[in-house]
Amino acid sequence: MQKRSKGTKRKTRQAKALENARKAPRSFLELLHEANLESLPPHVPSYLRAAVGPPSSTSRRHFCSVCGFSAKYTCVTCGMRFCSCRCQNIHNDTRCMKFVA
Repeated sequence: MQKRSKGTKRKTRQAKALENARKAPRSFLELLHEANLESLPPHVPSYLRAAVGPPSSTSRRHFCSVCGFSAKYTCVTCGMRFCSCRCQNIHNDTRCMKFVA
């Protein structure tokens, strides 16, 4: 058997722990702070400088609670939206939140 030469490094427990700590999930605020977005020039767009536009002048869009397509109909019992007879049947069988006592 050959001995390891002194030039090769073995990972210690502490090094592994530090490496795992860097890989640990971080919050959104921690990621923003780490990105250091304040130091960017003013002409560069960033998350902190994003502006919300004015409210939409068109009516709200309604989506089917079952499949996600545009919904034209609402459930009489609970008010959730659906787009077709098939989605209405699925909604009535599984998703309708109003139970008659």
